[in-house]
Amino acid sequence: MVRVSGWVKGLLGLLLVVLAIRIALPYAAQWYINRTLSQPGEYQGRVGDVDLMLWKGAYSLDNLLIIKQGGSLSRPLFQSDSIEFSLLWSALMDGAVVGTVTLRRPEINFIDATDDSQDQVGVSENWLNLASQLFPLQIDKLEIINGRIGFYNPDTAPPIEVALHAINGAAFNLVNSRDLSKDLVARAQFQANTAEQGTLALNAKLDPSTRKPTFDIDVQAKNVALVNFKNLLDTYAPFDLEAGSLELAAELASDDGHLKGYIKPILHDVTVFSWKGDIVEDDDGFFAGIVEAGSALIAEIFENQSEEQIATRIQLSGNLDDPDTPILPAIGAIIENAFINAIQGTVEGSVELEDATRQKQESENQPPADKS
Repeated sequence: MVRVSGWVKGLLGLLLVVLAIRIALPYAAQWYINRTLSQPGEYQGRVGDVDLMLWKGAYSLDNLLIIKQGGSLSRPLFQSDSIEFSLLWSALMDGAVVGTVTLRRPEINFIDATDDSQDQVGVSENWLNLASQLFPLQIDKLEIINGRIGFYNPDTAPPIEVALHAINGAAFNLVNSRDLSKDLVARAQFQANTAEQGTLALNAKLDPSTRKPTFDIDVQAKNVALVNFKNLLDTYAPFDLEAGSLELAAELASDDGHLKGYIKPILHDVTVFSWKGDIVEDDDGFFAGIVEAGSALIAEIFENQSEEQIATRIQLSGNLDDPDTPILPAIGAIIENAFINAIQGTVEGSVELEDATRQKQESENQPPADKS
C-alpha cells in the first residue's frame, strides 16, 4: 500500500482550497457588486454574471443595469450587455493603477417628464458614485461598441423620442493626475447613426483639470432625415417639416469657460408645407395652414436654388454659460447662402483651443465695468 507523505497531502489540500476560492470568487464578486448597486439613493442597479480573468488582471460584467427608483425598465438610465475591464501591467509596474474599459451595446436614456418620479436626466451624483465604486481606476482607454443614447418626453402629444444608435469609438487618457499622465488632455473619436438615416462624427479634446470646461470639439452631421425629429418639431415648431435632411458642421472651443466657435446648420430639399400632409391628413385648419404656407414661402425665398438648401453660419463667443450669438451675421449668412455662395457643410478647421485662450485673455484684460 502506497503511503502518501504529509507534505503531499498538505499540497493537495492547499490546491483544493485555492480551487474552491477561484470557483467562489465570481459569485462573491457578483454579490458584492449587486450589494453596491443596491445602496439607498435615487438610482440603483444590478448585474448578471461576473467573469474573472486573474491571470491578466481583468474582469467583465454582463447585463449591467442602472435604473431610477420607480423608473422604467424599458428605458433605464444605463444598461450594457457587457463591460470588460483590464489592468495595464506596464502602468502597474510604475506604481499607477490604470485600466482599459470596453462597453458592448451600452445604452443611456434621458427622460424629460413633468412627473418627477418619471423624470430621468442623470443629474444625481448617486449613480456616478456607483460607477466609481465599480471602476475605481484611471482609464487609459474607454471603448464603446454599438452604443445608443436616447431622449424621451412622454408628456407631449405625440411623445418625443429621438436617439443616436450604432455609436462606436473610443476615448483615451481619462486621467486627472499628472502622476499618471504628463498630458491631462483626454481625446475622443466617435461615430453614430441617427434613427431613420444620417451619420454623426465627433472629435474632441477635453482637459478635466480646469475649474470650468476646457475642450476643443468638432462635430459633423450628414444626411440626417428631418423625420427623425418629426414629433419634436410637431410639438415646438409653428410648422411641420414634411421632408428634407439636415447637414451640420460645428467647431467649439472653450478655455476655462471662455467660448469660441461656430455652428453651420444646412437644410436640404426642405418641404415645409403640403396640402395633403397639412390640411387633408393633419387637419391643421385655416390659420395653421396660413402660417405653414407663409413659412414655406419664406423658405423658398431664402433657398439656394442650385443646391436646394437653406443655410446659415452662427458665430459663438463669450461665456459658455451665456454665449453671444450675433443675429446680423447669422442673417447675412442666410442671404449669402441664398443669393451669392452656397455654404459648405464641412468642418472648416478654423477654430482651435488657442482661439478660446485669446478670447479668455481679452476678457481678463478688459477693465472692470463701472458700477457707480
